[in-house]
Amino acid sequence: MARTIQICSPLSRVTPLSRATALLAAAALSLPLLSGCANSASEQSGKAMAATAGVSARTSPLGYYLSGRLARDEQDAVRAADFYNIALAADPGNQTLLQRTMVMMLAEGRVPRAMELAKRRIVHQDDAAMARLILATDAIRANDLSVARMHLQRASRADYMSLLQPLLLAWVEAGDNQFDKAKKALDQLNSRTVFAPFRTYHTALVSDFAGHDKIAAAAFTETLKSSARRVTRVTLHYGGFLSRSGQQDKAEALFDSFLTRVPGNPVISDARDQLRQGKSLSAPVNSVADGVAEAFLSAGFAITGTRGSETARIYSHLALHLRPDLGAARMLLAEVLEGQERFEDAITAYGKIPKTSSYHWNARIRTAANMNNLDRIEETVALLRGMAKERPEDTSALVTVARILRSQDRFEEAIAAFGEVFARIGSLKQRHWSLLYERGIALERSKQWKAAEADFLKALEFRPDEPRVLNYLGYSWIDQGLNLDRAREMIEKAVSQRPNDGYVVDSLGWVYYRLGQYDEAVKHLERAVELRPQDPIINDHLGDAYWRAGRKLEANFQWSHAIALGAEKKSIPGILDKLSNGLGPPEALGHGKGNKSKNGD
Repeated sequence: MARTIQICSPLSRVTPLSRATALLAAAALSLPLLSGCANSASEQSGKAMAATAGVSARTSPLGYYLSGRLARDEQDAVRAADFYNIALAADPGNQTLLQRTMVMMLAEGRVPRAMELAKRRIVHQDDAAMARLILATDAIRANDLSVARMHLQRASRADYMSLLQPLLLAWVEAGDNQFDKAKKALDQLNSRTVFAPFRTYHTALVSDFAGHDKIAAAAFTETLKSSARRVTRVTLHYGGFLSRSGQQDKAEALFDSFLTRVPGNPVISDARDQLRQGKSLSAPVNSVADGVAEAFLSAGFAITGTRGSETARIYSHLALHLRPDLGAARMLLAEVLEGQERFEDAITAYGKIPKTSSYHWNARIRTAANMNNLDRIEETVALLRGMAKERPEDTSALVTVARILRSQDRFEEAIAAFGEVFARIGSLKQRHWSLLYERGIALERSKQWKAAEADFLKALEFRPDEPRVLNYLGYSWIDQGLNLDRAREMIEKAVSQRPNDGYVVDSLGWVYYRLGQYDEAVKHLERAVELRPQDPIINDHLGDAYWRAGRKLEANFQWSHAIALGAEKKSIPGILDKLSNGLGPPEALGHGKGNKSKNGD
């Protein structure tokens, strides 16, 4: 028989999360889920947590559970952790709730609380993977390798543990001077091709740690030949290994080759500068805890940009629990938070990277980008301009200033900032095509067409097949009645490279519209709307094409739909006029409208 909640008090007030949360909680108060009202210590704990969460301590435990679930769905992880924690205090034996609370606590960096819950979790499920992983990490932090080994061996090998268990066991065995066992643990990763970079990279690190230089060198080389996601870190540690092995010239050549491909990378630049100053590069791993932190970092980097943001945060916090000074782990955590649009939290995470870290400069650049996302524009520009003064030869801060100003439609200021960037660069190279393209957009928007055209053409000299430049320049020419044949060819070429880019397909449709080929325009604009159904400008374009093609009822629908989708305020009067009066005679080329703002970015 299902257990039901004992209602100790009604849902006395709406939680601050959302009205939907309160409605869910109120509607489900009688449903079987949690058992009993909290009492004694659990009740007091629940009240304390409720105060932390900023909600009424009298709210039903079920309300907290539902609030936590909804908060998690809405990616409000802070409140989700608080709500689950309160609900767990009311029903401490609920294993599903305990597991969810433990995971949320760890994802939010509340590691001591996650440790407490992990100990409770394994009492009920001996092979609970996440709980055993947490406890193994804590044992490694205390250098209790036998306990760490026990936890890892008892953990279920499902999902993420099929990667992490062999990696962590390898480091535990290496810490006990059992190199053959460590290598055997890493060989378990041969079962899946996707694990190959992890196996070779950690074979290199474990071998370096254990003093097996030949095996380390071969493994580093093999890793760099693979598609390792974070080649920067592999290059850094291989270069350090070479320098410590007395191969200084080879290490510098490795770094120089990397910087040729990725100019200005601060981590590799700092490492190269240290070598040139006669300084040695410290070993990346000096303890088992260091090696396991590197394993968590490797796993976290691998899932960045996927749907595994919560897991990536967990790996970051476990890495930092073992090695609080690991700047790369703080960068990973901040990047994941930024990707979830938790901009204030990302700024806080970036702010914890010390000035002595190679990541500090990039952390400040990203801090500025997050401040910009919070519309703290003047503060952002001031920060970046201050950074630009600190490093007169560096362009990264000024480039970010220029991009922010352009995004704010402050085109004249953006043009000036790009001018400062080009002055610092001096001789332009192929990699600078994107800066020419971006300044060209700012120039075109500020009605300096000749200068804009020059930038676009120069960008195409460097990247003749770049679809963004082809699209923007071709569209601009069509809009002005210039170079029509070449413009159409350029946009067709852009579409061939990006056939599923709604903005580029919209440009092609608009080309045919401007040339008076309305049936052809309709064909491409219908495709653009399929690709970007929520874009008001593309829907407006399709309405115009429908009208010219004699499909007036459909035209009126598309125009109305464009307004409903949030057309820009300045565009609405024109669309309303079309709804009332239709379109007049076709305009001559050179007086069109378009979607260049989105096609260009």
